[in-house]
Amino acid sequence: MFATLDPTMREIRLPSGRRVILSDTVGFISDLPTMLVAAFRATLEEVLEADVILHVRDASHADTEAQCKDVEEVLRSLGIESDKDERLIEVWNKIDRLEPHARDALVNLSARRPAERRPVLVSALTGEGVDRLAAAIEARLSRSRVVLELTLDPSDGAGVSWLHRHTEVMDKRLIADNGLAMTVRIDPAKAASIQARFGGSGRRAG
Repeated sequence: MFATLDPTMREIRLPSGRRVILSDTVGFISDLPTMLVAAFRATLEEVLEADVILHVRDASHADTEAQCKDVEEVLRSLGIESDKDERLIEVWNKIDRLEPHARDALVNLSARRPAERRPVLVSALTGEGVDRLAAAIEARLSRSRVVLELTLDPSDGAGVSWLHRHTEVMDKRLIADNGLAMTVRIDPAKAASIQARFGGSGRRAG
């Protein structure tokens, strides 16, 4: 009853160098029985817990709009409203299959959407648009991240190494009085513990 039954997970690197896990969950179809949604709940909960949700659509399919509504209905059954959830990015795939006039129409349709709801047009086959998608994922993740300005002793190699492993290091430079200034971006839940360990002042990313 699912279009795809073999979920996969892969690590990818975003433009900043940040490593994230990309999970391809089960694919949805129309009229999905409630009992099947319950049976696959553990798999579908990956969607609920995701920092970013990519709704990948086949832009070349004749029934792409109907397929979109099917997915939105399943997401709604999980408590996710596609037009309200800020985690969601719509991805229009297979643009390589479109004739030039159809592609131009799709670009115009996308451009008329509000910036925060604008789909990303890609071709998984040719790679076109994948860089824009990676940038969109990065921007969406950064909305909820906290930026901290930290000052370390340059001899604190263990601390510098720890920050590289557990945060996104945005900048690192020597400053006056033999200090090492580091700018890091982190999950808000980790901010207090990092400030307690290294000191520093935090500000919201963006």
